[in-house]
Amino acid sequence: MKTKILIIVLILLAGYSYGQEKVITGKSKVKKLFTEQEEEKILLPILEIKEQAFSDKNSNKIIDAYETSEITFKIVNSGEGLASGVQVKLSLTNPETKGLTYDEIVYIGDIKPNESRDVAIPILASKDIQTGSVLFNIEILEKNGLDAHPLAMRIETQKYTPEVTVVEGIKQEVVPETAYRGVGDPLKGLNVSRERPEMIVGDYFALIIGIDDYSGTWTPLRNAVGDAKAIKEMLESKYKFDHFRTLYNRLATRENIIRELEWLVRNVKEEDNVFIYYSGHGEFKSDYNKGYWVPADATEESTYQYVSNNDLQTFLSSIKSKHTLLISDACFSGDIFRGKTISIPFQDTERYYRDVHAKLSRQAITSGGIEPVMDGGRDGHSVFAYYLLKSLNNNNKRFFDAFSLYTDIRIPVVNNSTQSPILQPIKNTGDEGGQFLFIRKDF
Repeated sequence: MKTKILIIVLILLAGYSYGQEKVITGKSKVKKLFTEQEEEKILLPILEIKEQAFSDKNSNKIIDAYETSEITFKIVNSGEGLASGVQVKLSLTNPETKGLTYDEIVYIGDIKPNESRDVAIPILASKDIQTGSVLFNIEILEKNGLDAHPLAMRIETQKYTPEVTVVEGIKQEVVPETAYRGVGDPLKGLNVSRERPEMIVGDYFALIIGIDDYSGTWTPLRNAVGDAKAIKEMLESKYKFDHFRTLYNRLATRENIIRELEWLVRNVKEEDNVFIYYSGHGEFKSDYNKGYWVPADATEESTYQYVSNNDLQTFLSSIKSKHTLLISDACFSGDIFRGKTISIPFQDTERYYRDVHAKLSRQAITSGGIEPVMDGGRDGHSVFAYYLLKSLNNNNKRFFDAFSLYTDIRIPVVNNSTQSPILQPIKNTGDEGGQFLFIRKDF
């Protein structure tokens, strides 16, 4: 009997110890699980509309016929994260309202934490406006759906009341000074058409040239072909490009380079866009005051084997593209710029991108001026190519114009080398102040 009691006691003690161990082990597992699954803090933007206002020409706070007025407000990001691809959408509660013209979509771009953007949207009233009021809805849309709370703004309207005067006994209607004169499109010059036509984007052509394998008096390079191939891969994977033509190493002869430029002249149409990238040796002849590309078959320092900047200017003016951008990572490449040129000032707005896309452009970004540039740099690329690739990869906007690209790379290239990149329109090639636009595929 005592033996049975002892066995029962031992079993109970063993069960109690196992339960205690199980409980303790369980607590440890829960703590470990909590530690492993603890989420990292996600930084999110918080968009708000502030300081909204309405202004008009005669300051009566009414949209009068033949008057241009303006809605203004501030978009504030009071959060801790980046607001990406911000757009403003303006609409009327009653879309059938006649007599008003305005931009329905305005592209703003990215807004960093604790930053704000001022927005001004012109509103044009025609003779058809009626007396009453209109209710505008203002929506701030963010790429990832982190939109601001919409805002409604009611504004009074006033119909057109003609003023009549008598001239030599004949009654005549006085036309307001703000009426449109001498143009078929009353919105010409204002760029605020409500039914604005879509941007006509043609094909994108790319000619990529990279040369490492030099011979004769020209020393081989280490990074030029790698740079060129990396640029092609970047454009092919991230941006809209439809046709690629490549010349690497021994294929990049003077004859083949000229043939590819001639191919572009024959095949590119007026709505198309052309990107040309050259990475290799460059030369400047002070006797002729002229710069050159050095093809792969050049074995001596004689200009008959080179492609001169004058040759390039001839082809760039002959290619019937809407936009052509040449990027040259070579010594003395800045010589292609001669003469004073003017460009449209940059604005990160939908209107700006439409304007610069509508105008012809023939521009070049060079890795330096009339100076030597570095072959080595970072991560197997030249300094210039490294920051060019980094900028193209980091861009998160739908449109990335040549000016923004240049602005992004100039300072780091200058700070990490002895060269100074240049961006300018190419003189006498047909540039009208437009911009080459890199267009992201995922928008």
